[in-house]
Amino acid sequence: MRRLAEESQEEIDRTDQRIRDLEAKIESLQAQPDPPENEIQALKQTLDSLRTKLKDDRLALSTLEDVISENC
Repeated sequence: MRRLAEESQEEIDRTDQRIRDLEAKIESLQAQPDPPENEIQALKQTLDSLRTKLKDDRLALSTLEDVISENC
């Protein structure tokens, strides 16, 4: 179970990094003189999905950690 928790934390870290990368990409696109609105909107939708996934993953990890601590 601890290995599963560690793997979950690694996935959370990867998702968090992906979110930061997308935020930077969106900011860079918005700084352009004629920003590509369609691309920005698509990236924002992806960003929203990743934020939801991150929230869900953190909740699942918290629950898993509670189970681990109860069993140890």
